[in-house]
Amino acid sequence: MSLKSTATQITWIGLFLNLIIGCIKVFGGWALQSKALLADGAHSLLDLLTDIAVLVGLSLASKPEDENHHYGHHKFASFAKFCVGGMLLLFSLGLVVTALIDYRSGFGAPKAGDAVLLAFVSLVLKEALFWWTRHVARRLKSDLLMANAWHHRMDSLSSLGVVIALIGVWLGGENWAFLDDAVTLVLGGYLIFESTKIFLRACSDLLDAAPEREIVEDLREHILPIQGAVAYHDFRVRRVGDLYEVDLHLQVDPEISVEAGHAIARAVKRQMCEKHPEVSKVLVHVEPANREHIMNRGLSGQDISEEKSAPIGEI
Repeated sequence: MSLKSTATQITWIGLFLNLIIGCIKVFGGWALQSKALLADGAHSLLDLLTDIAVLVGLSLASKPEDENHHYGHHKFASFAKFCVGGMLLLFSLGLVVTALIDYRSGFGAPKAGDAVLLAFVSLVLKEALFWWTRHVARRLKSDLLMANAWHHRMDSLSSLGVVIALIGVWLGGENWAFLDDAVTLVLGGYLIFESTKIFLRACSDLLDAAPEREIVEDLREHILPIQGAVAYHDFRVRRVGDLYEVDLHLQVDPEISVEAGHAIARAVKRQMCEKHPEVSKVLVHVEPANREHIMNRGLSGQDISEEKSAPIGEI
């Protein structure tokens, strides 16, 4: 099974599970007069939107380059992650606001015994789906799937809060009804924190921000060990969906032929792509290693003054 098929399969499973669980919890919340269970069911139904966004993102991102998209469609994955993070953030803020309003207006005691059972079943299923999706996301190194996995975790945490609150109401009656809103406030704050991270990371990807320093340094390690690679500069990396694109200026011996220089550049590209399957493209600009071209530059592309003024033999 291909990587795309695996990612699509786990997302379809999550979509159908969210549909079934959401409908059961909404109907159960209405029948058992449990406002918390009703809200939890609405959360599960909201997950359908993120599953659809993930499916669309995976489908569009895998399309090849065409006449209107010379660099492919990988950014659709980042855009889908942006939508997922945005919906999570809006839901989390709404959850906190609703809890604050309910805390002031009071909370009637529902038929908590049966409602606890429904919420607990939802908790177990969504937590299992989180770990499964997380495992697939790590294996495929997919930020989009990882964002969706955390959405499953948020739903399971929401169900956990409902279980705790309903058990309190079940045992203590209306005097313990405040537990629902108290737990919701705590979980809502955590959800806001996690969804903000997903949303901001998606924004960084869409703005072509460089990935983490550790990733960049790991990629750089595969350049100079190639025989014939004298130096390099203007090394840049950007995230495109769940993949990376790299470009750099590579200095080689000015006395060798164009064909030999191209072979060295091809070896650098092959080495980087073999060691890092998540790298989709490596663009190498070959230059002669003479005084005019050889230099040491950081990620920003700005010359290091001490090295720029030093004799070429010291660089």
